[in-house]
Amino acid sequence: MLKFIGNLFKSAADKSSGMGDEPAAGTGGEKLADAAAYLERGIAYAAKGQHDLAIADYSQAIVLNPDYADAYNNRGIAYREKMEYDLAIADFNQVIALIPGFVGAYNNRGYAYSLKREYDLATADYSRALALDPSDATAYGNRGVDYLRKGEYDLAIADLSQAIALIPDFALAYYNRGLTYSAKGEYDLAIADYSQAIAQNPGYAEAYHNRGYTYRLKGEYDLAIADHSEAIILNSSNENAYWSRGCAYETKGEHDLAIADYSQAIALNPGFTLAYDNRGTAYWNKKEYDLAIADHGRAIALSPGFAGAYNNRGSAYSAKGEYDL
Repeated sequence: MLKFIGNLFKSAADKSSGMGDEPAAGTGGEKLADAAAYLERGIAYAAKGQHDLAIADYSQAIVLNPDYADAYNNRGIAYREKMEYDLAIADFNQVIALIPGFVGAYNNRGYAYSLKREYDLATADYSRALALDPSDATAYGNRGVDYLRKGEYDLAIADLSQAIALIPDFALAYYNRGLTYSAKGEYDLAIADYSQAIAQNPGYAEAYHNRGYTYRLKGEYDLAIADHSEAIILNSSNENAYWSRGCAYETKGEHDLAIADYSQAIALNPGFTLAYDNRGTAYWNKKEYDLAIADHGRAIALSPGFAGAYNNRGSAYSAKGEYDL
């Protein structure tokens, strides 16, 4: 199952950009100096993942210096990390009001809109960032991801290709372009991009998983199994890698290995409807019809509108000679 897994690029503005003025002497200067100290401590808290403490310090910096764009920007990032996207957007709005030409603020606001799935607003912000800085690979990459999510594949490919042209070792851009090619059914191009992402980042578990998934779509099951196995070594908590490897095993007639993988996917995600249904089919192929019926029943309980699971359960009942069920 192909997934878009949150592959947006964080803006390079994810820390203080040093836009503030040197504090002047006197009381006003002391306030500015204190504001800068709160900002720096907030950045340190944020680096440790202590976003509430960071927000408190950024807020204090803003009290001392209401025009402190760096503090608004960093507080917006902290709110975004906490998934408080509206508060993040409000802070990025304030940054843009203070410094209309700050490219990072448009990238940061666009990223927040993306996380809210407001893709038109996100792409508009990335376009504003690019109007200010046409060499911004981050903005091309992020806009490309949102075009992908909107189903505008050719635009996505164009933007991701531009990001790669600007940063030739941009593993995430290759990965996202691979997702786009796969969505278009251009599997060889997708595999080439996943391979390039892996070459740039050998520990890229999702690139192995998606390359394996694409190999499976092409009927190259041994290559699929090898890639999913590598993905599992790198990230043993990825239920989709187990599920997809199970599908490859099942297609090869290796039912016990398929059942083991479907079972692991279910252990990681007890609500994984397809894993139950596929495991039921593997049991059916082994003529273990009661186990098949039980798994198709679980799939139906999780997704009552899943017609395929009803059909598969019906086949298992029929194989048992229970034609009325």
